[in-house]
Amino acid sequence: MAITVDDIKKMSPQAKALAIVVIFLVLAALYYVYFFSNLQQKKAALDRDIETLEMQIKEKARVAAQLDQYKADVEALQQNYAIALKKLPDQREIPGLFHSVATSGKETGVEFLLFEPRPAVPKTMAQESVPAKKPPPKGKKAPAPEPEPFYQEIPVRVSVTGSYQSILHFFEKVAKLPRIVNVSDITMGDRRDVKGRGYIITSTCTIKTYMFIDKK
Repeated sequence: MAITVDDIKKMSPQAKALAIVVIFLVLAALYYVYFFSNLQQKKAALDRDIETLEMQIKEKARVAAQLDQYKADVEALQQNYAIALKKLPDQREIPGLFHSVATSGKETGVEFLLFEPRPAVPKTMAQESVPAKKPPPKGKKAPAPEPEPFYQEIPVRVSVTGSYQSILHFFEKVAKLPRIVNVSDITMGDRRDVKGRGYIITSTCTIKTYMFIDKK
């Protein structure tokens, strides 16, 4: 049975108030079911998306920071490589470098008894000499390829005689040459009193320089 306007007019104030409350509750329930609940679901989905995006941003920021550090490390290595190339002689400069060593000896007053260049020794990054390759035995797999040599060690066996101070001065001048030169395997002989020269000793050492192997 339909409720008419006259029926509403005849209702008591308490009934009218109750009816209004019921209508309000029904409208609120409809709003929640059809609008607010849907909005809550969308908000929850958006919150999850925002959290995912924030995690992705943090991860990409971390990767970007590592990339910047990697680029800085590579640039530093390139600079160090360029500096090393300037300090290491090339093939054409080796004779001139050894001439500088001989000149340093004459300037410090030592006398050369031996100046013997030795064969160049190829070296890998681990600074180990490259062994000669041998064919694998029959029935066995070939071993892993040997690392390619990265640079060459160029030694010269030197024996000089002179006063203790002049020999030390000679080693000091060699160490201060603009190119990389190392003095190793130093031995000192017994001191001898030579007439007209005073006390002299004989020292033997190996003077080494290094050269990059150019890989075109």
